[in-house]
Amino acid sequence: MIVVDASVLVTALTDGGAEGALSRNALASSGSLHAPHLLDVEVTAALRGFALGNRIDASDAATAIADLVGYPIARYDHAPLLERTFELRDVLTTYDAMYVALAELLETYVLTGDRRMARAVASPDLVRVLEP
Repeated sequence: MIVVDASVLVTALTDGGAEGALSRNALASSGSLHAPHLLDVEVTAALRGFALGNRIDASDAATAIADLVGYPIARYDHAPLLERTFELRDVLTTYDAMYVALAELLETYVLTGDRRMARAVASPDLVRVLEP
């Protein structure tokens, strides 16, 4: 069981190379996947940016959004996470803190591609960076 953040899922959905394969394999081998509902908004925003920046075409972005909707991730409401998210305000962005708060609640870790997030938390076991 893991909490997956948007960076790993965006790579899994859009990268046809080695990094995408690494992300997809990590997700497939992690057991159950969990995320705050924020994940869907963050991934969609990234896909929009990729399409506008011509990193992917609009039809590939639309396919990725359809894949996102069907991805087997348990999504969690923000309300139970807000207090802890705010407590983490000095070390994490609100978005990153939302994932960390969920990981703490579920007693697991966040899988991310964001090294800054990993460096910001006190416990190295709470946030793990997916690296080749």
